[in-house]
Amino acid sequence: MKKWIFSYLQLDKNVESHSYRKRVTSKFILLLSFSIIITLMIGNFISNNFELFYINIGLLISMILMLSLPGRQRKFASYIILHVMALGILLVVYFHQGREYTPIWYFLYIFLVMPLYGHRTGFKIASCFLAILLVLMFTCVGSSISVMEFVRFTMVACFTLFFAYFIEMLMTRTLRQLINAKAQLEQLTKIDALTNLYNRRHFDELLPQKMNSAKRTHTLFSLVIIDIDFFKNYNDSFGHPAGDLALIELAKLFSDKMQRSDDTVFRLGGEEFALLYEANTESEALKLVEALRVAVEALHHQGIIERQITVSSGLLVIHPKQDILANSAYKLADNLMYQAKNSGKNTVVQSSI
Repeated sequence: MKKWIFSYLQLDKNVESHSYRKRVTSKFILLLSFSIIITLMIGNFISNNFELFYINIGLLISMILMLSLPGRQRKFASYIILHVMALGILLVVYFHQGREYTPIWYFLYIFLVMPLYGHRTGFKIASCFLAILLVLMFTCVGSSISVMEFVRFTMVACFTLFFAYFIEMLMTRTLRQLINAKAQLEQLTKIDALTNLYNRRHFDELLPQKMNSAKRTHTLFSLVIIDIDFFKNYNDSFGHPAGDLALIELAKLFSDKMQRSDDTVFRLGGEEFALLYEANTESEALKLVEALRVAVEALHHQGIIERQITVSSGLLVIHPKQDILANSAYKLADNLMYQAKNSGKNTVVQSSI
């Protein structure tokens, strides 16, 4: 039972967005409202209070009708049911003339409407409902409830309303900070600390998504694996700090050249980089990689790196009609890069599927 409740209320899910509390509250309202109505029906039937029993039946039928709405409208069922519940509270208070603690159901309404609408809108709705309830109760003062009972309820209700408002406001701020911190942490796990490019982990996540997107739009998709030639010798000659600086400069160069919205640059590890982008033709895809190769070759003229470095690149162009897994595409592009290495380095080897 506990496992089912946690699953139904989505309490076993991670907090991914600001709408999480609304989803949980909506499901809780549905579960709670059915439980309350069925319990009240049984209790009123046993106590021969058929007036309230028929009201309970009407509310139950109303809730069932709300849940039978089409899919898009069904998401508003919890909102409608909550306000039907509010109407039921007013009716119960009216028929009982405020006796038998019937107004205390208002406190439940406060703590449901706040997370469902947010603290600002929820406060306004709960305040309006409280005003109506107090007017209704005031008409009963002197007949069924005393002045002091009315004053005590008013004071407690107002205090509870403001308390619920502040609690919801604090929870909203805390949740917002939690989501933002989580998003920042996730972003950090996708970034290479040295070059500020995306890392291998994000490459593995993004490659299948990019491939599927290009396939849906019937666009050529290009996957490039780039490796710096003789980079071990460069590190041995000038030291790892100089090697790190060379990696940073290459990362800047690739980022500057790859500025279209669908272009993505990665550092896969060590001296290996990857590019993902779309192109209109195979020649256009090759032209971009060749331009990068020439730009890397000329990088030493800027006086930033110790000596000229070159790169070997494997370019795989995937046509939209071709079905291939992301892992297979990566292996093919990596093999093309090694072909470029074995054929003299400082070159681009292209293939398409």
